[in-house]
Amino acid sequence: MMYKVTNLTRVAAVGAVMALAACSTDKKLLGPSTPKGGDLFKSYVAMGNSITAGYQSGGISDATQRQSYAFLLAGQMGTQYHYASLANPGCPAPIINFNTQARPTGAPPCALRNASSITDILNNVAVPGASSYDPTAVNGTPFSNALTTFILGGKTQVERALDAKPTFVTIGIVGNDYLSFAVQDGRTATLAGITPVATFSANFDATISQLLAGAPDVKGVMMANVLPTSVPILFPAAAMSDPTFKGGFDAQAGTTTTLDPSCVAGGAGATSLINTFLAHQIRAGAHPPIVACVPGGASGALPAPIGDILILDPSEQASVDAIVAGYNTYLQNKANSIGFAYYDVNTLLNTLKAAGTVIRSTPNYASSTQPFGTGMSLDGVHPALPVQRLLANDLIAVINTKYGTSLAPVP
Repeated sequence: MMYKVTNLTRVAAVGAVMALAACSTDKKLLGPSTPKGGDLFKSYVAMGNSITAGYQSGGISDATQRQSYAFLLAGQMGTQYHYASLANPGCPAPIINFNTQARPTGAPPCALRNASSITDILNNVAVPGASSYDPTAVNGTPFSNALTTFILGGKTQVERALDAKPTFVTIGIVGNDYLSFAVQDGRTATLAGITPVATFSANFDATISQLLAGAPDVKGVMMANVLPTSVPILFPAAAMSDPTFKGGFDAQAGTTTTLDPSCVAGGAGATSLINTFLAHQIRAGAHPPIVACVPGGASGALPAPIGDILILDPSEQASVDAIVAGYNTYLQNKANSIGFAYYDVNTLLNTLKAAGTVIRSTPNYASSTQPFGTGMSLDGVHPALPVQRLLANDLIAVINTKYGTSLAPVP
């Protein structure tokens, strides 16, 4: 899952050169070839997108890659772990200030691959931005980006996974079929770009078919898609009726905003979800200083896209929730049919949001470093190490229950 991949086209040509080098040698990066967790984990492969890859705060680097649940899980398996290490400060460098959205001073658009990570075998083949279309797509998809080339070196995720002769896989290709449409934009017209459940299912059928054709005995875990209400980048419209919270929103917006009646109790958008970064857009002059929670506001007369962009109104939420529920029903049934475990991360995320510390239910605009809680990165979508660790431990519990293993939790 990824909120938005920064434009990396300027370095794509370099990526093609790196891709040629990516298949030149085979170096072990972490752990022994004989796993302490048992033969089931002799060759672990993580398929997925940004969360699996270790993307945080709108960027990715070797430092964040080493905080991925896949990295942590491989460590508990005691198995080898080869990954396409992206040189610090990153590709792009993660944001270091929520309020200003600044990245490290002097950071290039992409610091490219670490030479020491060039390897014939990858155990993490996840690519930020990948959707259900991508794991089998030889020529790329609209979701592909320069990182696709940097990480996979001209192959598909399934091809790269099979190169490792996997005995165990985690499949976390979640979120990008809908989340960027629902979160990054939110306009009703844009939601039409969300992958239909039938297409999503067909895409996954192709991925699983190719994977099992090349590794018929592989075992693993399929992971659910995250619901919009589970990601802290979206906060409930009711929060804007709290003067203290609105004061923080307005401070980030750089002006006193007008709250439309559609957002308050009894309004048509009283249960809408608002994108945290609407305040940043107002500050930048990209959106008027008005917060409405349905298209056109309570009067219907406010000009587009006020009340539409960066807002999920109740009807849109119902539509998106139904689609994601369809995705997850398919994934659970597919996992059951092939003997895989199934893991739904929404339970963990919602529990943490309810507690309000590791993941906040509303952003703290006064914090430049932990606006979404102690366990989330600065983009409000991707987990930082504390949540990645909890995710790894949830997966360990699921794996131990399904396969009778005894993997220890990540300390």
